[in-house]
Amino acid sequence: MFLLSVCPVFLVAQQGATEHNIDLRAIVRLPIQLKESSGIVVENPDKFWTHNDAGNTNHLFAVDTSGNIVKALKISNVQNIDWEDLTIDADRNIYINDAGNNDSDREDLAIHIIPDPSQHNDDSIEAQSINFVFEDQTAFPPPNSNRNFDIEAIVWANDTLNLFTKNRSNPFNGFSKMYRLPAQPGNQIARLTDSIYLGSTSAEARVTAAAMNPENSVLALLTANKIVEFRNFSGTNFFSGQSTVFRFNTQPGQIEAIDFVRDNVYYLTTEGSSNQAGFLYEADLSGLTHIEKTKELQQKFSTKINGEVIYLTLDGKETPFEFVQLFSLSGKELRQFNDVQSIHLRGIPSGILIVKANYRGISYSQIVQFLR
Repeated sequence: MFLLSVCPVFLVAQQGATEHNIDLRAIVRLPIQLKESSGIVVENPDKFWTHNDAGNTNHLFAVDTSGNIVKALKISNVQNIDWEDLTIDADRNIYINDAGNNDSDREDLAIHIIPDPSQHNDDSIEAQSINFVFEDQTAFPPPNSNRNFDIEAIVWANDTLNLFTKNRSNPFNGFSKMYRLPAQPGNQIARLTDSIYLGSTSAEARVTAAAMNPENSVLALLTANKIVEFRNFSGTNFFSGQSTVFRFNTQPGQIEAIDFVRDNVYYLTTEGSSNQAGFLYEADLSGLTHIEKTKELQQKFSTKINGEVIYLTLDGKETPFEFVQLFSLSGKELRQFNDVQSIHLRGIPSGILIVKANYRGISYSQIVQFLR
């Protein structure tokens, strides 16, 4: 008996997505107290909240665009183990992501919920916490090839937290996984819901932050050398939307945080060094065209199983793909196929597999779980 469960994945085909090269504008150097800025929530165009990276104080800082600290708010009942990224909900509560996990070995992952800090007059506040585990992690740490449990990017949407991994696998496979958590305090399980291939190098594919604009349904993922936007998606199926890549003309340094100021305009921050802080940058994408995907990119890639054969379809129709690869989840290539509508799994062990297929110059991928 053979069972195949499918988790649809609509991947950004880098050769098919719209691309622009952009320059970032340095607004101001951050204050020296923020040498390791690693998350940002924009309160208004003149003020934002940020925090430092692992091992620093357990403070949120409100900073103005002249580089002055307006408020330092101590989160009195939690430590900064590895704070990586912020997000905000419809009630202006801020979520601090303490799930930095470089070696994929942490068993104390948490997200801390802070009531709207702009309405809090004291210098300290207590957080409520979401403590969570990954549904698909059983080893701490896992083998090097499966080290993809470092969360450095989160966004809130529809009472749910969406978490994106910073891939540290070796050999590197270029995928960022997406998990979902209820945005409620207590013990929770992060459910794997999607995955996206962003490139073959760490600069291309390691996600360092994310931002969500709920007003017009835009998700942005940040890596060391680009912003990837997704628009016009259905519900929270972000990766099914139209994708645009904005590649930095000049590397801005160790870029760690991003948030919307308004549609098409972002603030970003970088980490600094031992004796000085990084910068607040602006990325203004106004006037750049968000070209819709081609018809081929809008087609839904899916699979169906019969015995040990996976049939490949676009929009439900069997399609002759020019080139197909089968990978393990760790990124090891298992087989190659040319000019096929189906692939054979004879001799392939049970587990999570990645199917990558090329059709008319467009790349599609999907994760499948093959159980014997």
